[in-house]
Amino acid sequence: MSRSSFQQFHWQSQQFGCASNDIDRFYSLLSEQMQRLGMLKQTLGDIENYPVDLYCSPAPQEHLPNILISAGFHGEEAAGPWGMLKFLSQLSEQVFTSVNLSLLPLVNPTGFKAGHRFNIQGENPNRGFGVADGNAVETEESSQEGKLLIKQQALLKALSRDGILTCHEDVLQHHCYVYSFEPEQAAGSFSYGLRNSLAEYFSVAEDNSIDGCPLDDGLIHNHYDSSFESCLVRIGAKQGACSETPALEDFDQRINANCAVMQQFVNSSAN
Repeated sequence: MSRSSFQQFHWQSQQFGCASNDIDRFYSLLSEQMQRLGMLKQTLGDIENYPVDLYCSPAPQEHLPNILISAGFHGEEAAGPWGMLKFLSQLSEQVFTSVNLSLLPLVNPTGFKAGHRFNIQGENPNRGFGVADGNAVETEESSQEGKLLIKQQALLKALSRDGILTCHEDVLQHHCYVYSFEPEQAAGSFSYGLRNSLAEYFSVAEDNSIDGCPLDDGLIHNHYDSSFESCLVRIGAKQGACSETPALEDFDQRINANCAVMQQFVNSSAN
């Protein structure tokens, strides 16, 4: 069974009191949290009058780890962006003494608003991140969002130097799993820590294959493709992951799980 590019998915969040695709409320609450934390905003570009914004620590320190968290690449995977909002609501300014934190809260705003996977142009925003001679390059699969990010590769490479986490969902699953990237051939504490944070909310997917990738102990480890997170690891990030929450389960529970995996990522990067 494949994931539909334009099938629409909408859920209601009790904790946020709105629909999963309420983009105006999302941006309003995001602005409140960013103002509270004092994070610095840089607009990388606009997609159909919606910004693709990057937020960074207010006063980054060279000796601290540089980590990047991104969400909202696929519009039907709404618990990622809303999970980031919950994550932000639980943060204090103290986090900036442990890590240089950067965030891409919503990469695919048109897909998010519609509640479908691809953007309004029918492109997949998480494919088309090619790599050549150590640099990110556009391919025939690159989306308009992807092209914006590739143009900013020097900045994003620096901001993700010590780790990249992208938060996704799987609309075909009742179980959670993680794509992970580490320097060693075998997965280590970084990968298992992220998986375990999701396992507090959902059962872990059994060993099998997903989209042709072997799944072992809830992890698809060191599988390189043309995704954003894979690209950043290939061009220099120390480690990376793509978390997958099960979109066949309760929406608010998925929000909570996304919040938890982001917090685990920060905690593991700060140690």
